[in-house]
Amino acid sequence: MILYCDCFSGISGDMFLGGLVDLGLPIDLLQEELTKLKIPFLIQAEKVTKRAIQATQVIITDPEEHHHHTHHPDHHHHHRPAKELVRILQESDLSSSIKEKSISLLWKIAQAEGSIHGQKPEEVFLHEVGGLDTIIDITGAIIGLNYFHIKKVFASTIPTGFGFIETAHGKLPIPAPATVELLKGVPIKSGHIPHELTTPTGAAIIAGITNEFGTLPHMVIEKIGYGAGSHDFEIPNTLRLFLGRLSENERTEENILIETNLDDMSPQIIEYVSDKLFEIGALDVFTTPIFMKKQRPAIKLSVIIQPDLFERVKNILFQETTTLGFREFQFKKVFLAREDRFVETVWGKVRVKIAKHQKGFRITPEYEECKTIAQKFQIPLLDVIRSVHQTATERIELNKLAF
Repeated sequence: MILYCDCFSGISGDMFLGGLVDLGLPIDLLQEELTKLKIPFLIQAEKVTKRAIQATQVIITDPEEHHHHTHHPDHHHHHRPAKELVRILQESDLSSSIKEKSISLLWKIAQAEGSIHGQKPEEVFLHEVGGLDTIIDITGAIIGLNYFHIKKVFASTIPTGFGFIETAHGKLPIPAPATVELLKGVPIKSGHIPHELTTPTGAAIIAGITNEFGTLPHMVIEKIGYGAGSHDFEIPNTLRLFLGRLSENERTEENILIETNLDDMSPQIIEYVSDKLFEIGALDVFTTPIFMKKQRPAIKLSVIIQPDLFERVKNILFQETTTLGFREFQFKKVFLAREDRFVETVWGKVRVKIAKHQKGFRITPEYEECKTIAQKFQIPLLDVIRSVHQTATERIELNKLAF
């Protein structure tokens, strides 16, 4: 199973937990598992409406303080240091897997808070209801992911909100410093709501569990859950969760397209530049003849790469071409899953690529191997390709070439 987190109104720990319960995580099972923490609390879930959308709101009750907590930042309670919360998890009766993942997320919050306030992580005091909400939200999140057997998590860009918020440390900017620290490497935006949309606990959860950020992947949705936040905004203050499976034969990948127009460089150099780009791992390099101002002929050089190659490609373009700048576009590539297989032919084994789609399959003989056969046996290349394709097709239809 996969999970997509549509964080259009940000994310907090209770919103994520509410979304999981709305998806079908039994509240009794959640209570039973969290009881293994051996700390006094009660957890309840109730249906609420946020701008005409029904959602689940999780309410945590601390019996020692005799009232409900719904994550208001201006509540003041006795605080627990991070090391005490870690000890609670270590001494709990939870499974080792849930313990390890929960401690990892909790420690990330402590490290973020510590780096901001100049403290050691173990000395940091967590202020969200004295740490009670923090440990329950984090542990509950891991319990929920395990319950639904979620193997991969996707998420949208994270809106943080803007403005200022009253905290135990006084008035702080939004996003809170610890939230920003936790969201390093995560795509974020301020959004248009002047309020804290993403809390440190929410940031720790989404940054810690997400495998890929971007738009909704190609998936088959089985369930949708809405987790409610405690405030009301002009938009529904909810976190929307999509539970389902990836489309069986389709895959998606985040890529970057880089383009630059060259009108003062010899076309011969482009071959050298293209070779260097392919050597470092560019997915594709191609050129397009264009006309610029005053009908000046030029060449548009396009490079498709995975995001981690951006800096290396930038350096090559500035060092090896005459460009003074380039355009960068992020996009999602959708492609059929494919596998390499060998098919036995009259010329020996030949590699073919097989891609399966909804109405059948597509076979592509390996060009270089077919070219070698054509040259060796002095026969037309097209005849080799057609013969290999026909042989592979027949073997698939006879179930002799599995894929």
